[in-house]
Amino acid sequence: MRLSVVLLLLSLAGILGGAALIGLWALGVAVIADSVAVGVYALLRDADSRRAAPQVHDVPTLAAILEKARRAG
Repeated sequence: MRLSVVLLLLSLAGILGGAALIGLWALGVAVIADSVAVGVYALLRDADSRRAAPQVHDVPTLAAILEKARRAG
């Protein structure tokens, strides 16, 4: 499990626990806010996974550069 997911779950548990200590109305507000936060997190995480992976090119060596220059000139 990724650290960000664990921290999100611990944060949500802390919010719900604190709201339960305040009262029932605060618990309801906290559940609504937590639901919105989890929904936004899921949407952003899904959007990040759709991005194309960066392309990695080989690092040119001195021999490859000299060979390319020899062929060009």
